[in-house]
Amino acid sequence: MNDATIQAVSERVEQTVEAAEEIVRHPFVKKLAEFGFYTKGFLFIVIGVLAILVAIGDRGGTLADPTGALTYIAQYTYGKILLMIFIAGAFGHGAWNVLRGVADVDSAGKNWHGIVKRSIAVGVGLFYFFLAWTAWSIVVAVGVEVQNGTVQKTLTAIILALPLGSVLVFLIGLIVIGAGVSECYRGVTGKFQQDFRLRELQGEKRKVVTVLGSLSFTARAVIFGLMGYFFIRAAIESDPSAAVGIDGALLTLGQSYYGKILLFIAATGVICHGVLSLYEARYRRIC
Repeated sequence: MNDATIQAVSERVEQTVEAAEEIVRHPFVKKLAEFGFYTKGFLFIVIGVLAILVAIGDRGGTLADPTGALTYIAQYTYGKILLMIFIAGAFGHGAWNVLRGVADVDSAGKNWHGIVKRSIAVGVGLFYFFLAWTAWSIVVAVGVEVQNGTVQKTLTAIILALPLGSVLVFLIGLIVIGAGVSECYRGVTGKFQQDFRLRELQGEKRKVVTVLGSLSFTARAVIFGLMGYFFIRAAIESDPSAAVGIDGALLTLGQSYYGKILLFIAATGVICHGVLSLYEARYRRIC
């Protein structure tokens, strides 16, 4: 690649970043992002409540990842109406995360660590686009069954089919574990609060967010750690079915020695993540 080509690519990247920065500041995008946080919060509260029901032995409980939770919601009266609302929110959350990564809303920077963090944001955005599409598929097709862990298993199967696919899946596992360590650090130190407009978040609200964040990020750290482990296991065994999502991580906790207690704690953390998302809708720095 010659200097002229590098210069042209660099200029195009800068133009894309500038365009993303302008779009993410638009009032409509900000409202869409806020709505996305509300729908995200609702989804994770559902996942956490279902897991708690499992932990206490209620037959109505089930271990679900986001796609599994959508199927569960669709089974009930007005479920598909709720999914239509969720589609709009998931699309908004997805679009904002893509813009967040490109425009560097969180000031991650242009070094390797910043690029990784911004790339993860874009990946989260694409995942929520997938959830919006999944919800739409459930709405338009009666009786559609969406299996838990679909995203992880499909992604792993595709990557394993590539040259050096096992190596790539192994690296993904390490990255997911690294993300878990980062989540734990942010939760314990309270650094996650840097994403909030702290001047507006004072008094009791600040204390509530601090507690919610600590529980939420710690639970996510454990879940990410387990998911990363199973990605690595899938790489070693060349078996995409070994990869798991949130449901698989919760199941692993539930089958451990102190299973129901650990599952209850993790599920509580997932609910805290959902409630924290409701606060993010109101107080997070959107741009």
